[in-house]
Amino acid sequence: MIKLSRILLGASAAFILLWGSSAYAGAYDGFKLMEKNACSSCHNLTGEVNSKTAGLWRKGPALYYAGNKYNQHWIEAWLQNPTRIRPAGTYYLDHAQAGKKWDTLRQDSLEAHVRLSAQNAKNVAMALSELRAKNALIKVEKFDPTMSAGALGDMMFDKVNGCMACHSIELGYGGLSGPELYTAATRLKPEYMLSVIRDPQAWNHRTWMPTREMSEEDMQKTVNYIISLDEDKSDSKSFSEASAAKNYRMYCMQCHGISGKGAGINARDMAVPPRNHGQAKYLKARTDAELFKAIKDGGLAVSKSALMPPWGKTLSDVEISGLVAHIRKLCKCKFEGAQNH
Repeated sequence: MIKLSRILLGASAAFILLWGSSAYAGAYDGFKLMEKNACSSCHNLTGEVNSKTAGLWRKGPALYYAGNKYNQHWIEAWLQNPTRIRPAGTYYLDHAQAGKKWDTLRQDSLEAHVRLSAQNAKNVAMALSELRAKNALIKVEKFDPTMSAGALGDMMFDKVNGCMACHSIELGYGGLSGPELYTAATRLKPEYMLSVIRDPQAWNHRTWMPTREMSEEDMQKTVNYIISLDEDKSDSKSFSEASAAKNYRMYCMQCHGISGKGAGINARDMAVPPRNHGQAKYLKARTDAELFKAIKDGGLAVSKSALMPPWGKTLSDVEISGLVAHIRKLCKCKFEGAQNH
């Protein structure tokens, strides 16, 4: 417990010293809350591998790479209203019983997850998003949202690769021992889905998920098929816009402000004022690639202020592209060519 405390609290304290941000102060509180609630009794939070952590017995999934796996806004929402993602529990053998026709689940043995207040959920979501082990596996992935499986998606997922043996693709339809996938688009980052399909054992060498020999094209199509299953979105565009708005509120508003005009709670004493994202004159002279680079690599990468931090290790390329589109929406402008300023 002492080692866990040092890892979690030390990591968050470093972020506070680096940025002095209210967001990182929230993450610090989140780490403290996880320690207080003994979250490590159900989740592997450190990545330590030994006789107690190497198996599949834990009640909850490993979280030491949560920042590379989960969308932060989903963590925050889920902690306020927890629902079971794996119908048979994380370790299904604890809940299975023999039945007359086939094995069934003992619902009375499946424990409910603790429910958090809105503020505590926000802080824990911030903290978990800083846990980014296995970064190298994520960095090599390039998700292509245009590579649709089309009408063959069901056949590829079910009959060719057999994924539905363990995963449900809609409520009450599909396997029970793996996590449901009709909510995966809201829950999981596409780069993580690609990586875990490519090499499941790289994430957990004892996982039940097998390694399938699939082409790059088929892996991309499979991830896009899984995203298409999400029942909570009316269409991919509205889902993408909603996610970008949430990410802007989570990461950008503290400096750029609620209205996006550069008047956030951190802006008052900044030597260089945060950019006004409603200023079309400036932004229409900047390409999407320039805006993307500024968000991903930080202000210094585009010869601007160091006060603009790099978000490339926090947000995926898809999420950053979403933020670029959101900024275009705020300025009501698009790139029109370089201008003199």
